[in-house]
Amino acid sequence: SSNRVKGVGDFEWLKQTRFYWKSEAEHIVVSIADNDFAYSYEYLGCKERLVITSLTDRCYLTQSQALGMFFGGAPAGPAGTGKTETTKDMGRTLGIYVVVTNCSDQHRFRDMAKIFKGLCMSGLWGCFDEFNRIELEVLSVVAMQIESIMQAKKQNLKTFMFPGEPSPIKLSISVGYFITMNPGYAGRQELPENLKVLFRSVSMMVPNRETIMLVKLAAAGYSQYTTLSKKFCILYLLCEQQLSKTKHYDFGLRNILSVLRQSGAAKRGEPPETDEEMLFLRTVRDMNLSKLIADDVPLFQALLHDLFPKATNPPKKSYAKLEAMTKRLVQRNGMVQVESWMLKVIQLYEQSLVRHGFMLVGPTLSGKTQIINTLTGAMTEDSNPHRLVVMNPKAITEAQMYGVKDLASDEWTPGVFAMIWQQRNVRTLKYNTWIVCDGPIDAIWIENLNTVLDDNRILTLANNDRIPMTENCRIVFEVEDLRNASPATVSRAGIIFVSSTNLDWEPLAESWLLQRVAASPLRGSHEEGVLRPLFDSWLKAPPPDAGVATHFLDWIARNLKTVLEVNHAIQIVNLLNLLSACLVRQTDLNETLSTVALARLLAYACAWGFGGVLDCEERRKFHNKFMEVLEGSQSEEAIPPCNDGETIFEYVPDWHDKQRSWKMWVPEEWKVPKRLSFSALLIPTRDSVRAEFIVDIIAGLGASSNPPNFKSSLMVGAPGTAKSSTAMMYLQKFSSDTMLSKRINFSSATTPLSFQRAIEGEVDRKTGKTFCPPGGKGLTVFLDDASMPLVNKWGDQVTNEFTRQLIESGGFYFLDRDKRGEFKKIEN
Repeated sequence: SSNRVKGVGDFEWLKQTRFYWKSEAEHIVVSIADNDFAYSYEYLGCKERLVITSLTDRCYLTQSQALGMFFGGAPAGPAGTGKTETTKDMGRTLGIYVVVTNCSDQHRFRDMAKIFKGLCMSGLWGCFDEFNRIELEVLSVVAMQIESIMQAKKQNLKTFMFPGEPSPIKLSISVGYFITMNPGYAGRQELPENLKVLFRSVSMMVPNRETIMLVKLAAAGYSQYTTLSKKFCILYLLCEQQLSKTKHYDFGLRNILSVLRQSGAAKRGEPPETDEEMLFLRTVRDMNLSKLIADDVPLFQALLHDLFPKATNPPKKSYAKLEAMTKRLVQRNGMVQVESWMLKVIQLYEQSLVRHGFMLVGPTLSGKTQIINTLTGAMTEDSNPHRLVVMNPKAITEAQMYGVKDLASDEWTPGVFAMIWQQRNVRTLKYNTWIVCDGPIDAIWIENLNTVLDDNRILTLANNDRIPMTENCRIVFEVEDLRNASPATVSRAGIIFVSSTNLDWEPLAESWLLQRVAASPLRGSHEEGVLRPLFDSWLKAPPPDAGVATHFLDWIARNLKTVLEVNHAIQIVNLLNLLSACLVRQTDLNETLSTVALARLLAYACAWGFGGVLDCEERRKFHNKFMEVLEGSQSEEAIPPCNDGETIFEYVPDWHDKQRSWKMWVPEEWKVPKRLSFSALLIPTRDSVRAEFIVDIIAGLGASSNPPNFKSSLMVGAPGTAKSSTAMMYLQKFSSDTMLSKRINFSSATTPLSFQRAIEGEVDRKTGKTFCPPGGKGLTVFLDDASMPLVNKWGDQVTNEFTRQLIESGGFYFLDRDKRGEFKKIEN
């Protein structure tokens, strides 16, 4: 062949990594091209080695030449091309331990100096991942530090003066430093020229996928590795070209390797005579379907069918015990078994087997949190205990999350996440921990976890702490979308996309009806018998003259303009919470309402559940269509007696009448106060009374997770529409013996920390880490101008992320230095 080696000086031979035993010195020498390296004999464990490809050869060659000329190596290229792994593999080849550091904008020149001094004295290699995330002024000092090491190596010195050190430090000649970069990604900068000249760059753009697939499949024991690797390579090429350009899709090397790992496990777990094509097809399908959006699924399945025509749609691998546990748990929690949603639970389980970091991506109320809770609950019942630690990374600053060094005293304050990580990554723990980051992703905080999410599995902090990840820990991200995530993040995590179609609004209504029956079989059965047909005829059936709309909520979405963006699930949750609040009195007295009364209450809940986010003109359109729906379903008794120009929003069921007959909203008679202060006068109007009533009945409803209810109400409207006045009128009605109130005005300067301090100022310690308002009273907090806090450059309102954590989790994390990583629970 053209590559035939003619002699010892042939470049085809010289470019290989060659090991020689020098008998006179009794020493191993490793030669790459014209550079000889002394083998370092460090035992690095029985690690998986890289597949040798033309790209890894080129990287070895360039980096060995750089070391030969006392430079550093700088592999650069997109995410998932093997930059860090090739550097680590080269270190293993030479018997040298490679210290990987995940660089961030928190790194200061003193932190970098510590790392470089350690490398020089130990003779290890340092690999600085995402080096161009460090701030520019730090990089210019780093250039000076590296130059001093380079000059000392050139002069073959045993000790040298490191910048900023009072006395010389030892220099081991085997020291090396490598930087890996993703040029052009968010949060990265261009390296200064005086730093560039100290490194030899190597471009790593396109890995040799087919070679890697071929070798890995052969190593896993597949006899048809040649044809399967070709088909696999073509499949991913077609996926990149033909599937939609969704942000969370990744068909790169990390995805390929996780598929190959799983297909190897599948091959070993099945009898030897099992059809290999079927096994491989099943693995590729099951591991990719979880992240595809609904529109791409048929196209992906068609591609699979074209490439694997013989293996016709093999059944999904079953996990009988886990599936049985999951179904039992769903039933016990009063939820409905929806096939597409249950499939997501199994897909999450499969991802947790092959990845240590994974993301659940999907819109609000698509069931992401319940998927995590259900799976961990099922595994715990199956004698594999799991615990969840939930935090919102956006409710604190990056410095509070990972830790920060005091510039004056050089003292390190650990971060909330860093402390959680340290407490949970302990091998002796008898349970598994899932650390759930429930909050928006940006290209800053999550990039600090790059070395955690890839094969290094180690958290590196700015103070040079290195906390490895243990086998009993997983990290989970729960996000709405990945619009701000870089490809470096997307490629590192397994992705499960939860579409809104996986769990539409119907299971929420069904689950609510089941819970009513479970709470009181006699009364609940009557309510179910009345309300289920009304749900079907009012909401599920297409309304009259609906056009293309398939049901009433679909008609609202297509024809009415809401003042807030809400999906079907949010609207149905509003309806169910209002309906529950209207039925609280009957539930407490165990009374059964008549069919007409229940129909009127449902009509009222529908009007405000769907129409609460509409302005006056849109409410009129809603009223007209809703009346048509009620007439069309023979529910005339539920229609309020509206005169011309009036709508259902002007009426309310009469709570003193057993039939809940409709009455007009009339504000109570205003009495002149004894001390008249004209500027502070609050006179009730029809609008204020309606809003106050809804706020009051929702606050009186017990908190629940299904449907989600946190006793909170949101008033939306233009300036000057008496939102604050209505809230103040509501707060003034409290008895100071049982309920306290606190008004917090938000502005563009309000930060999560100032909000946290305001809440902490109103509560006293009850027990341990639980706090509550003083004197055993309740506390109602009124957030004025909640939409005012600053929207950052990633499109997130961090102050409202803190608000969400406070409402949803019922507390926040301590920021006191000695209690970092502990959750502060706020009650009442």
